[in-house]
Amino acid sequence: MKCPLFGLEVPESEVQECFICHAVFCQYCGMHDYGRTFCSARCRGFFFWGDGDNDEKDY
Repeated sequence: MKCPLFGLEVPESEVQECFICHAVFCQYCGMHDYGRTFCSARCRGFFFWGDGDNDEKDY
């Protein structure tokens, strides 16, 4: 199977889904941090920082 992210040829057992955006990637393309594997630095940052600051008007 080819990794959809970078096109590497990998066994299907090494392909996983990002739990943030549900993109499919292989273990070689993934970013490992916070005890999890993400498809990109953007998803890794979203996991840690969330979706941004709340304004006072949100309360």
